Amino acid sequence: MREEIFLLDKPGKVELVTPFEKEGEEVVIMGVVRAEMAGEYEVNVVSDHKVGNSYGKVKIRGIAKNGARVKVTGTIKIDEGAQGVDDFLEMKLLVLDEKSSAVAEPRLEIEANEVKASHAATVGMIDEEELFYLMVRGICRESAEKMIVEGFLGEVGGTI
Repeated sequence: MREEIFLLDKPGKVELVTPFEKEGEEVVIMGVVRAEMAGEYEVNVVSDHKVGNSYGKVKIRGIAKNGARVKVTGTIKIDEGAQGVDDFLEMKLLVLDEKSSAVAEPRLEIEANEVKASHAATVGMIDEEELFYLMVRGICRESAEKMIVEGFLGEVGGTI
């Protein structure tokens, strides 16, 4: 199994196209977007299955604060004749203040008919109940928020 890893921690763009050209190929793509300063952060990830019987997984976690604008686009592309592909695309983004924004756009382009391909995308804010839970245990709001963010990013970022 091959892993592809990226970190976007300053305004800019990450463009990652992963071609699957051999049957039996397995690729896991993991990425973190730490948009902690104002600016545009853009990620475009493509899993391009040219042959069948391949496995892919994309996991992206991101945060936006201090006026950052994050856009994450992910595409699973399966060519005609690439039967037996199994791929999953997951993008989760947290917006940490009112000045920032985030957009997650998953896409599936499937031309084969015997495949498993799905996606999940969420954009949200930290749950106030999670903050409250930590704060009633003596953790200040700032530290509680930091713990939640690090845990959220750690799902992917532990390897980055």
